[in-house]
Amino acid sequence: SRGSKDIIVAVIDTGVDVRHEDIKNNLWKNPGETGIDAKGKDKASNGIDDDGNGFIDDVYGWNFVSNNNKLDDNHGHGCHIGCLIGAEAGNGKGISGIAPQVSLMILKYFDPKFPNTDNLKNTIKSIEYAVKMGAHIINYSGGGTEFSKEEFEAIQLAEQKGVLFVAAAGNEKSNSDKFKYYPADYGLKNIISVTAIDTVTQVLPSSNYGVETVDIAAPGHEILSCLPNNTYGKMTGTSQATAFVSGAAAII
Repeated sequence: SRGSKDIIVAVIDTGVDVRHEDIKNNLWKNPGETGIDAKGKDKASNGIDDDGNGFIDDVYGWNFVSNNNKLDDNHGHGCHIGCLIGAEAGNGKGISGIAPQVSLMILKYFDPKFPNTDNLKNTIKSIEYAVKMGAHIINYSGGGTEFSKEEFEAIQLAEQKGVLFVAAAGNEKSNSDKFKYYPADYGLKNIISVTAIDTVTQVLPSSNYGVETVDIAAPGHEILSCLPNNTYGKMTGTSQATAFVSGAAAII
């Protein structure tokens, strides 16, 4: 199976290169912000909140760092994750994503160029947006050791709406059964906590593990994927493993 454009995967990360040759055709398009408005202008760039969801021209998603629709990835992480989930196949470019037919909703919660932003607050807003706008799966390749009631409640709302939440188990080299890592370890039924394995299926030394807390393992060592400006490179970690699981879930 190659997946379906009808399946929406929200990628809460550092953004994406929306012009990247291997992912541009698989980006989600907000139906309320595409087409022509009553004045004959393109809804994608008319500066109007056409669908009344509180976000102006949110065609592919939203940048919660700068509070606009510019999704540029100034880190590379988000581009890498997005392509692992849903890069095009058979186009003679780069790689194939796990689900090469999918719609990727891009939600930017972190940008290294903007220090001192509230990443947790941006994450919560991203989750709420994804649920509101119809995502079926949320990929969250990040986290931390602090419990957040607001984040828990946002994912709980996703659970109530039937949204799957695929989360990185973390790269703290620790036992999650003893030292929790969030959001992977909130214990909600819709969360899949993913750790990373190498080519001989050994959990990476850097990855969190836990008999009770970690649900599944996926490839996460030296994984090739997209980077901004039509480039490609390798990254390692539970982030990459999480993208594999989101891609597989999209196909299922």
